[in-house]
Amino acid sequence: MSLAPIRRGGARVRQQINALLPLPRPRNLILVAGMPKSGTTAIARLLGELTGKTVCSDPLHQLDQAGVPFRQPLFEGSLNLEQLWRSHRQVFAGPIVKDPNFPLLLPQLQDMFPQARVLVTVRDPRDNLRSILDRLGIPGHPDQAGNALARVQGTWGLVLRGSCPAMPGRDHLEHLAWRWRRSYEPCLALDQRERLILRYEDFNADKEGQIRQAAQRLGLPARHDISHRVNVSFQPKGKAVTDFEAYFGHDALQRILHIVQPLLAEFGYE
Repeated sequence: MSLAPIRRGGARVRQQINALLPLPRPRNLILVAGMPKSGTTAIARLLGELTGKTVCSDPLHQLDQAGVPFRQPLFEGSLNLEQLWRSHRQVFAGPIVKDPNFPLLLPQLQDMFPQARVLVTVRDPRDNLRSILDRLGIPGHPDQAGNALARVQGTWGLVLRGSCPAMPGRDHLEHLAWRWRRSYEPCLALDQRERLILRYEDFNADKEGQIRQAAQRLGLPARHDISHRVNVSFQPKGKAVTDFEAYFGHDALQRILHIVQPLLAEFGYE
């Protein structure tokens, strides 16, 4: 007899029990929130290594990998984040929890963990979108993206189609630009005592210094040397671009900038 059905049944029972148990409200929880490809992985890991804290990385992606069908109900409102966190608490465990979906879920996270501190990572939206497209092997100019775009499935496919959560826009570039804007609008609404904003560009210029400053502002003591780790690539590096008009095309770049413009000055990206 196969043990797989028994194991699956045991997992369901644990989830049902977990859903009934109260959720711990740790006083020193750090949430790392930012767009995909905005430095969340490197910043969270270096912060964890400097302070000796365990980092829980991408719990929602872990649930995707486990086949948990949560995205549509979560982002359409029939499932709230606390229910999901309760049922799968082992996936979310850690004093530092980072996920690129957190910016879109900040109101729920604040209700769940009112004493948590939020470290927000942000990147120039033009370069952020370029990095995402490079990661997925999609050309920047929308007229050249067709075949490569059609091949992207799974969670990234939802993001590019402006789904889960729904994003306005007439193509994948506008969906991504709106995701950038709607990710950072709730971050700016946080009380300044509850948030720390770290720009990707500043982090790249002085990785160890920026991580040490972030730890100090978050009230975390520096316990370990990370000088040998700051240049480790935690994700594959993309191709640097300086001429975004050539990369996206004039029309597409103007459409992107029109969407994100209201937030550019807030982060020094005028």
